[in-house]
Amino acid sequence: IRKRHCFGTEVHNLDAKVDSGKTVKLNSPLEKINSFSPQKPPGHCSRCCCSTKQGNSQESSNTIKKDHTGKSKIPKIYFGTRTHKQIAQITRELRRTAYSGVPMTILSSRDHTCVHPEVVGNFNRNEKCMELLDGKNGKSCYFYHGVHKISDQHTLQTFQGMCKAWDIEELVSLGKKLKACPYYTARELIQDADIIFCPYNYLLDAQIRESMDLNLKEQVVILDEAHNIEDCARESASYSVTEVQLRFARDELDSMVNNNIRKKDHEPLRAVCCSLINWLEANAEYLVERDYESACKIWSGNEMLLTLHKMGITTATFPILQGHFSAVLQKEEKISPIYGKEEAREVPVISASTQIMLKGLFMVLDYLFRQNSRFADDYKIAIQQTYSWTNQIDISDKNGLLVLPKNKKRSRQKTAVHVLNFWCLNPAVAFSDINGKVQTIVLTSGTLSPMKSFSSELGVTFTIQLEANHIIKNSQSVPAEKCDYEQQ
Repeated sequence: IRKRHCFGTEVHNLDAKVDSGKTVKLNSPLEKINSFSPQKPPGHCSRCCCSTKQGNSQESSNTIKKDHTGKSKIPKIYFGTRTHKQIAQITRELRRTAYSGVPMTILSSRDHTCVHPEVVGNFNRNEKCMELLDGKNGKSCYFYHGVHKISDQHTLQTFQGMCKAWDIEELVSLGKKLKACPYYTARELIQDADIIFCPYNYLLDAQIRESMDLNLKEQVVILDEAHNIEDCARESASYSVTEVQLRFARDELDSMVNNNIRKKDHEPLRAVCCSLINWLEANAEYLVERDYESACKIWSGNEMLLTLHKMGITTATFPILQGHFSAVLQKEEKISPIYGKEEAREVPVISASTQIMLKGLFMVLDYLFRQNSRFADDYKIAIQQTYSWTNQIDISDKNGLLVLPKNKKRSRQKTAVHVLNFWCLNPAVAFSDINGKVQTIVLTSGTLSPMKSFSSELGVTFTIQLEANHIIKNSQSVPAEKCDYEQQ
């Protein structure tokens, strides 16, 4: 097997079975790959940091892609793992190699990186963070305004402990010290980074890629422990929304329309929410009881397309709706007279919660309509009904006194909760976003066999495969069974 310094536009699959049953580590590439290398070492790669001017052919230098500034366009490596804990293990191993000083960054959620005291104590950190960035209620995030202090690789590496591979805890600690937001700092560091570590869903989930401004075109993607990505891919292309969320969004959009704020853009979006609410209400009485205090009804993807068609949401109208949604998210200032003077005032936009809800809804609708509804059969749409207990609102009498029940248990009331689910059953749906766009995809795992079924599940063809033999002998394997007296 020949060692390659630069891969072509291919999908590569490594299934290495080792004694511990774990994935082959990509952390120390020299130690792992050299065992497969030919005796004659390959030459320098013209596109990597190991290259030198000597020995680079004129042909290779002419084929290097360049960006709009004329600089050589070197692909970045996106290294995806299952959990944040595994990223810490990988960066710890990277620190021990000759590549420990490579420019890098780690993408993480606000739950792991936000240091603002008001956001940390909030139930939904994403929404609270967006509210602070919008400057609502006269408040802003002072940590966000300090990102420039460590937003480039050269400046970051001047701080103690950050000159070599670091983990997310070290960046958070530095961010607290300098009052610089670690979440947005990590995003800014992507620009000059050669390798970016992140969980799977950051690469597979379309919403996260958009929010993180991740462009994987012509980049290198490595997915470690790849036997876990099927479930992650299905979850990334699925979506759930409650009736309460739809009603909140409808009311907010209705307020925008009534106040004549971008009326032509908000009206179609309000109509979508109203149609879905009406459909939920109409089908709520036909739900089939599945479990204790749980009922459900399921439709196929094609059946849902017919329902959407009746709502006026079709392959032809959906791009128009997307245009309206993009328009309402744009920030705009309007000049209006105030006390005889003309002042610029920002046009109100929908709340962060409504934005997040509509983005998820439009994402799954995009999958349903994509390529002449190619993925429609890969979806199941379900309405689920469960129950939740909520505190009953205190009611005052005619004298303004609160009426409290003697039995405290009566102060809680049972409420039905309706959830609209778009379940993706095929991991190839989410994987189609990156397959064919990236330069190289490398999948590694210790348990990918059989590879043919794994290939069909993801909808890709592995042009290069390496499946190592298991090093444990049959004589070393001991099957054991435990049973009690009744089982005997």
